[in-house]
Amino acid sequence: MQFIKQLLLVMGFVCLASSPLQAAGKGQEQVDSKGPHGGKILEQGNVTVELAIFEQGVPPEYRAWVTLDGKPVTGDLQLAVELTRLGGQVDNFTFVWQDNYWQGDGVVTEPHSFDVAVILTLGGKTYQWGWESYEGRISIAPDIASAAGIKTAVAGPGAISRKITTYGVLTAAPEQVARVGARFPGLVTQVNVQLGDRVAQGDVLAEVESNESLKKYSLRAPITGVVIARLVNSGEMAGEEALYSIANLDSLWAELKVFPGQRADVRAGQTVSVTAQGLEQLGTIQHLLPTPGNSPYTLARVKIDNPEGFLSPGLMVAGDIVVDEVVVPLVVDNRALQSFRDWTVVFIQVDDSYEIRPLELGRSDGAFTEVLGGLQAGDRYVVENSYLIKADIEKSGASHDH
Repeated sequence: MQFIKQLLLVMGFVCLASSPLQAAGKGQEQVDSKGPHGGKILEQGNVTVELAIFEQGVPPEYRAWVTLDGKPVTGDLQLAVELTRLGGQVDNFTFVWQDNYWQGDGVVTEPHSFDVAVILTLGGKTYQWGWESYEGRISIAPDIASAAGIKTAVAGPGAISRKITTYGVLTAAPEQVARVGARFPGLVTQVNVQLGDRVAQGDVLAEVESNESLKKYSLRAPITGVVIARLVNSGEMAGEEALYSIANLDSLWAELKVFPGQRADVRAGQTVSVTAQGLEQLGTIQHLLPTPGNSPYTLARVKIDNPEGFLSPGLMVAGDIVVDEVVVPLVVDNRALQSFRDWTVVFIQVDDSYEIRPLELGRSDGAFTEVLGGLQAGDRYVVENSYLIKADIEKSGASHDH
């Protein structure tokens, strides 16, 4: 039901598709059509500019063809393009004449989504055009974004960890298990606790009448814990054998098997993420012990808190041991990553607008990934439910069109 609600919400997003606008400014004209080179035709009076982003066999670059009274202009002009991106970044391009076109002096980086301003100086006159050319961008009202569960984070430095995965079992330490027997042989006259009962240190477990003195004495719990074994009933004789076993399971030990190929990377003090019964908990390796019987592995012992008693000795566990960590200038949460066309992207947020940012990625530890390009420190990006934004952009049919 929650997924259906999110889909209904995303269908209500207002999409900002690529839609050139009429140029601002008195007396300016623009014809939204394609020229012979596949570029946008800009017209004003007897001047025509065809402007295209060319990306066949070269990094994306601007190319332009200028005509005056229908005749090509190959010199004595100044042409500039200014691109203002979501977030305020401005890219400027000036043009030089090549063999048969005017070439912009830089790479038009992705995404090709910006407010475009074109200024041409020719024959002592200045001509200007401006329009919006958006792709991979939508607008979402704050209340809709909140209802859809869209959450963001700020990009910045972070640690990338190298981990190894190990497996083992939960155990109770010897000092956490107490076996309680009679101090003096005798008749058990009263039993106060049952199997599974929780007892506090000092609680009376049973009453025993001594064979020698015929006096009764109390059998008390030496520790706080749970009764895990009861081997006596009222009216039976108590001898030297244990009558009760009590275990304190408020904490347990994960004993993880570290094999020879992993041993060189593992040492005491390292952080471990231990998962058991779907519960994940962070701890540190406190001991590295050899195993009895000459088994071909070392035991890495990690203390696990268990105040609610959900875990028990004998459960299988997995442990991700952080064996190396490096701080890098820029990371993103892996939950934010989405595939879009042939890119891996995140969606940045500026006010009510969201837009793709194709990324160049580096190292990853499964939770965070290093960003080498495509995003700036301080950019706010979508972490949770970014797939809803992707779905709406794809639904809008916004094309990679210039």
